[in-house]
Amino acid sequence: MANHFLAFIGGTGAKCAESFIHMAAAGAVGDPGATFHLLTLDVDATNGNRELAIEAINRYQLLRAQFPATAQFTGSSLFGPKIVHYDWHVQLPANSPHAAGTNCLHAMRSQNHSDEEALMRLFYSDEELAFDFSREGFHAIPAIGAPVLQHILDTGVRLGGLESFVDALRSEAGVNSRLVIVGSIFGGTGACGIPAITRYLRVKTRDTAMSGNLLISAVLLLPYYHFAEPGQEDEMGVHARKFYNNARGALAFYRDMEGELAYESLYLIGSPLDYNMGAYRAGMETQKNPPTPVEWESSLAIAHCIASDPNPDPGHTLQYIKCGQGTGKDDAPQSLHIAWESLSLNIRDRMGTMARFIAAYMGYYRSYIHKYQGAERGYKPFYGELLKSYVDTEEAEHKGLAALEGFCARYWTWLRQSLDYDILTQTCFTGRLMASAGYPVRSLHALIADAPAPRWAQVEDALFDGIRPLPGDEDAFSRRSAGLFIHGLYAHCAPPGRGENP
Repeated sequence: MANHFLAFIGGTGAKCAESFIHMAAAGAVGDPGATFHLLTLDVDATNGNRELAIEAINRYQLLRAQFPATAQFTGSSLFGPKIVHYDWHVQLPANSPHAAGTNCLHAMRSQNHSDEEALMRLFYSDEELAFDFSREGFHAIPAIGAPVLQHILDTGVRLGGLESFVDALRSEAGVNSRLVIVGSIFGGTGACGIPAITRYLRVKTRDTAMSGNLLISAVLLLPYYHFAEPGQEDEMGVHARKFYNNARGALAFYRDMEGELAYESLYLIGSPLDYNMGAYRAGMETQKNPPTPVEWESSLAIAHCIASDPNPDPGHTLQYIKCGQGTGKDDAPQSLHIAWESLSLNIRDRMGTMARFIAAYMGYYRSYIHKYQGAERGYKPFYGELLKSYVDTEEAEHKGLAALEGFCARYWTWLRQSLDYDILTQTCFTGRLMASAGYPVRSLHALIADAPAPRWAQVEDALFDGIRPLPGDEDAFSRRSAGLFIHGLYAHCAPPGRGENP
């Protein structure tokens, strides 16, 4: 299978990265046998959206290793694609007078002659010249981010995961590989980073064996949310009302630079109405914006890109425009309405399977496993044959179950926040959806009346009959069968006739 390379830039890019991981876990964004190299890139190292994305990536990688799809479930789409992660926390090179990213514009100014300093003052205020971007990012001001990021790339020092990402591009990209760069064009890091990173990667891969074969695309997110105005005391506060002017300027830039950037395809993703993100948060840990279907569309754009045939006209960039569906009188949308059929690709069955799997595991089997951990009698046959030897090992050896619990909890929150309640329940359960504090925590015996799957009590003695631990002592994984249980449960949660068994 081909290797594909995805660069997620800035806070919005991080939200798209988390969306991609969740869809990849359900087999909704590409072949389960594919390998995706993911680069996350941000100035604000502690940004909450970035942390959520990295947590999702780390859990995905651990779960894929701990619960491989073996035996009759080989080829399962659950945690199917291989994910390789590279992270670059953008910092000012250490040889600058102002290291660690502090007052970067001021540092650049101090290295110039007095006449150049006077020129810089025409473009930047004193507050901007002394701006410390290392804590909160570029504050949605591309004019600050562009020279800073270009200065860092030109210096070539402390590039961290970016260099490793380039090494992977050089060594592992093939004829069918895609490089997709994802981020917003209305903020700071994404708006300045997408063209800068595109140029950088083109230069670094120009002389490799696959030069001319690597197809580069971009997924650009237009303004799609707003938040409360910052306080008057915050002189460098971000004003959401400026997003549209930023986006207009960026779109003009991409039009003028079409020949230089030379994207094979360009995806523009937006929404007819803004999502409300609530209170203003400058950045760092508190900036954990709720997910929206716009990030879903960014992941589907990636899936569409890697599944598409090469552009037959290399001199012309293919453009795709997609936005969420709005409802209202005439042509003026007054509310947002997201339905499965409004999404670019048909992923209803895959996401429904994943939601039922999470509900089954979190709402029933997790509590069963916890109840009988270490017990010698009283458990069901499937537990004794598939799970007991796994969960009774030392904590370090079965940390996958803890990671699975964390992954499912976050996945469920992500689904509930980004989809309408009715859409989720109709797709996943066709009836009632039990919830307590947003999570499935009661027995599924009461949950899944009229659900498109047998009652979960029947699973214990029916579905897992015939599934046995793998024979042999070749390695540690061959003696564990929790993976058979996990993938078997996932296959059972698929709609009738669409299980995961090959």
